[in-house]
Amino acid sequence: MPKRTRRTDLSALVEKYQGLSIVSEIEHNLLSANRSKHNIEDLILNDLYDEKNYCLEKYQGLKDSLKDDGFLVPLIIVESKENKFEIINGVKRYLLAKELGYKEMPCVLAELSIERKLAYIIQNICSEGDCPLVKTKAFLTLEEQYGYSDMDISKISSLSLNQVRNIKRLSSLPEFLKEGVRDFTLSYSEARALLNLPETKQHELYDQIKMGMLSVRDLEKIKRQHIGRLKKRKVTLRNKRVTITFASVEEAKKFYPMIEKEFSD
Repeated sequence: MPKRTRRTDLSALVEKYQGLSIVSEIEHNLLSANRSKHNIEDLILNDLYDEKNYCLEKYQGLKDSLKDDGFLVPLIIVESKENKFEIINGVKRYLLAKELGYKEMPCVLAELSIERKLAYIIQNICSEGDCPLVKTKAFLTLEEQYGYSDMDISKISSLSLNQVRNIKRLSSLPEFLKEGVRDFTLSYSEARALLNLPETKQHELYDQIKMGMLSVRDLEKIKRQHIGRLKKRKVTLRNKRVTITFASVEEAKKFYPMIEKEFSD
């Protein structure tokens, strides 16, 4: 049986991302680019990435490949400030190589506008099966640092507006649930179902999820029941002259501002 040939250039990336217009175009243009080795001290992650969102224990196969075969595919980088280079493709390889003690790494330098660089990173992120918090971090950075709207993010990521907004909402998860998402103990659908619940309830349900006792459908049903009970709870509000009891939180939010205005007049 003939020995399988390993591809050690960017052709594997071109094939992988051929359905993504910006990614395939950029990587096709880089096929003939020269590799150069860069010291690890000169390499940084682009600010759309956060290395804490990568649980490296889950990428043992890639780590073994780096250990046994080295870099089969170079990192893709762009020039940054202060004589540094931003990594825009190959984050996991970079982080694993650091763990393995690499001092330098093979890279291909791309020259891109800011807009094309950001679109390239987002399309790459959305094509990978990494923890959804990777996308959460990227989307929020686009919004907060670059002024992108949800519609802008939707267009470059090829995700719907609802998907973009739901991914961003994961940022409000407490840290113990984020850790569960990062190490794949908690799925994206389970994490979404746990949003907006009291932390004590989240702890209780998360323990049951880890024991395999709850499906996503179970979680959504429990959440609906919990929110329903909150809406029915009576609420008493007081000012200096009168006490008013409302039948629910929803009713209080709706009518109290109008009543308060009448008293102030």
